[in-house]
Amino acid sequence: MKPKIHDFIKIAKSLKLEAWLYFFIYRGFRLISKKYGVRISTNNYGYYPTELESDDMYQLQLYDEYVNLLHSENSEQVLEIGSGAGGGLMHMQSRLPKSNFTGLDRCKEALKTCKYFFGEQQNSIKLYNNIKDIYADGRKFNAVMSVETGIYKNPHIFEDVHNLLSDKGIFIYYDNVNFGKLDRIVKTIESRGFKIDVMRDITENVFKACEHDTPRRVEIVKKYLPKLLRPFNNEILRYMCVKDTSRYNNYRIGKKRAFLLKASKVSNHLNKVF
Repeated sequence: MKPKIHDFIKIAKSLKLEAWLYFFIYRGFRLISKKYGVRISTNNYGYYPTELESDDMYQLQLYDEYVNLLHSENSEQVLEIGSGAGGGLMHMQSRLPKSNFTGLDRCKEALKTCKYFFGEQQNSIKLYNNIKDIYADGRKFNAVMSVETGIYKNPHIFEDVHNLLSDKGIFIYYDNVNFGKLDRIVKTIESRGFKIDVMRDITENVFKACEHDTPRRVEIVKKYLPKLLRPFNNEILRYMCVKDTSRYNNYRIGKKRAFLLKASKVSNHLNKVF
């Protein structure tokens, strides 16, 4: 049997070699903007419904869900872990002009793309490539957020989130997981010094966003995917959770769940490993 591209992708991920994928994605965002004048500055599945009017309205709506959770909180200093191309940061800055936003992404190409899009408008968003540099600068945040980053795979990151938060700080986090892993992830976050204040199942919202946004995502691949990446066409569609791909179907059959939580920092706690 001829091996599928997806099999090679899974092997690359197991060897932690998937960084090349993000290199091409974020570099591609800049090239598409320069060559076609098409702006793609968000990289998440999105949230349905929305009343926004934008090509990436579902993706931006997801950030508005974060804004809603921040409205009643002190949001003077906000850090996004996994800031990607920066579209979410810029959108939230427009919603919360009194807040100071900071982005962290380990992909240098993502940071280059951030700066490219940031150059189109005035902003004071500071970017970091390594969490150690944030510690070195002595930064503290009232809120730390992360959008569809898979950080739960490295539980120690939640200790960093706790350390970077000021007293009474909050952590807002959305991700997609296999149904059976959700309880374990929640327990892990709690064991790192957090109290879960809000827990929402947004699977249907994300699933519907992928369904309604499929025509745009397919158009992006058909019109703008470089020839070099054409062999990965199906894998990229799967990555984008296009309708009828295996990733999309995992939502449909209930194998994958999407959750959005808001947790408050507990100042005194004993770490437990689950």
